[in-house]
Amino acid sequence: MNVRFAERGALGEMSAYRVTESDGAPDSPSVAFDLSSNELALPPLPAALAVLREGLSRLARYPDPTARALTEEIAAHLRLTADRVAVGPGSAGVLQQILLALCGEGDEVVYAWPGFDAYPLLVAVSGAAGVQVPLTSSGDHDLAGIRAAVGARTKVVILCSPHNPTGTVIERARLHRFLRSLPDHVVAVLDEAYVEFDRGGDPPGRPQVLRAHGNTVVLRTFSKAYGLAGLRVGYAAGPRQVIAAVRKTALPFGVTHLAERAAILSLHSGAELRARLRTVTAAREELTLEIGKLGLPVLRSRANFVWLPVPSAAESLARAAAAAGVKVRACPGYGVRISVGEAEAHRRLLEAFGATDRGNWF
Repeated sequence: MNVRFAERGALGEMSAYRVTESDGAPDSPSVAFDLSSNELALPPLPAALAVLREGLSRLARYPDPTARALTEEIAAHLRLTADRVAVGPGSAGVLQQILLALCGEGDEVVYAWPGFDAYPLLVAVSGAAGVQVPLTSSGDHDLAGIRAAVGARTKVVILCSPHNPTGTVIERARLHRFLRSLPDHVVAVLDEAYVEFDRGGDPPGRPQVLRAHGNTVVLRTFSKAYGLAGLRVGYAAGPRQVIAAVRKTALPFGVTHLAERAAILSLHSGAELRARLRTVTAAREELTLEIGKLGLPVLRSRANFVWLPVPSAAESLARAAAAAGVKVRACPGYGVRISVGEAEAHRRLLEAFGATDRGNWF
C-alpha cells in the first residue's frame, strides 16, 4: 500500500540536522579529536559532576515539568522575576520554542548567514520562511542589510553575538541603535550562546538589552562555557508576554532533573568558571597566532572557536584535518570553523595545514 503525504512548507527541502555526518562521528575510528561542534574540551564544573553522580538513582522519575528551581535560580542570577525566564533543552531547543510561539505560515525570520546551521531547520519547523542576510567581508552582521530585510511579514530577527561561526561581536552602541529601529511587531532574539567567552565569565545582573528594549529576548546555554552540552539545558529571558507564550511550546519534561541540578550548581561556580575561561581564551589566542603564522587568514574571535575565511579552500582544509584525525567544521563557499580543543589536537591540525598546498588556500 502506497501512502502519499506532503511535508509542510519548506520542510520538504530540508534534511534532518547533520544527518550526513554519522561517518564522522566522534566515536569513529578516523576521529581522534572532534573540533567541529564548539564543545568545551574540559569536563563539567566539579560541583556539577558531583550532583550528576548523586542523581542517577532518580532516573526512574519524571523531572519537574516547569523546571521551577532552575527558572528561579536563573531569574535571581539575572535579577529578573521568574516570569521573564523560560528554560528548555539547550538554547537551540528554547529557540525552537520561541519560533513556534511567534511564527507560522506566511511569516518571516531574518538572520545573518553563514550562521548557526540549525537556524534554517528551526525556522522551517515553525512554518515561517527564513530570510538570510550575508555577513560583511569582516565576518560581522550587516545590520543595515538586516534592517532593510525586515518587513510586514517579519516576526523575528535573530542576532548571534559572539557570532557562530565567525566569533565576531555586535558592539553595544550598534546593537542598541539597531534594536531601537525595529518595528513594534518584530521580536529580536539575541543568541548569546558564547557570551561567557567574550566577557570572561557570566556576571549576574540583567542584560542591558533587556533593560533598554522591550522587544528583545536573550538566549543562553549551559552547553558551551559550562561544559554541559550532553545534558541539554538552556534558557531565554525576555518580556513576560513573550516568555508566557514560549513556555506553552515547551516539550513536556524537556529539562531532566540531572540537567536542572547541574545547571543550578554551575551558576554558583563563578570562580571555577572564570578560571577555565582563562584557559580556553589563552588556547584560542595561541591557536589564532599559529594559524596566522602559516599564512592562513583567521579572524580574531571572541568565542571558543576560530574562523578561517577561506571560501575556496574550506573543504580541502577540512579533509586535510580529517586525515590527521581532527574533525573541523567546513562551511563550503565560506570558510572553516575550528573549536578550541586539546593541545595535541591543535598540534596535529597545524601540522596538517602546514603540509597542504598553499596554492589552494585562496
